[in-house]
Order: sequence, then structure tokens, then C-alpha cells
Amino acid sequence: MHGGYVEGWAFVDEQELSGWKGACICMTCQHFVYGMDAHSRTLVGCNLKRKQLQQGAHLTKRCHQWAPTWTKQVGWAQEYG
Repeated sequence: MHGGYVEGWAFVDEQELSGWKGACICMTCQHFVYGMDAHSRTLVGCNLKRKQLQQGAHLTKRCHQWAPTWTKQVGWAQEYG
């Protein structure tokens, strides 16, 4: 994904996300996207909401619209190693 695409998005309101323990976090959602800005910093976001996530939120948070990736549904997901 091109970082400029995510870079122009506003941030997700923290009230839209819930703390979560386990594999059902933003990073494992089919709507999770990432890119880099002009300074090679990683940007993470939600393609469904078209908003950026605060750094680190993708590892510990999720929203009520979390959806599994298709690879998890068929038995293998890269994010699970």
C-alpha cells in the first residue's frame, strides 16, 4: 500500500476501539492496512473506516467491525507465523 494514501487519513477515535487480548486485533483484521510516509515511518490504518490507527493500537485494540482475514478462514494466516 502506498503510504501517502494512509498518511492523508484522520485518526480513529480511541473510543471506537476496545482493548483486546488474543488474536482478534486490528492487525489480524481483513480491513487492516499499512504503508510508509515520506520519511519511511510505518503508518497503520483501517481501510473500512479510512482512518489511521495510533502507533501500537493495531497490536492491542480492535473495533466491533473486526473481521477475520480470508487466509485465517482457510487455515493459515501469515500474521500468526
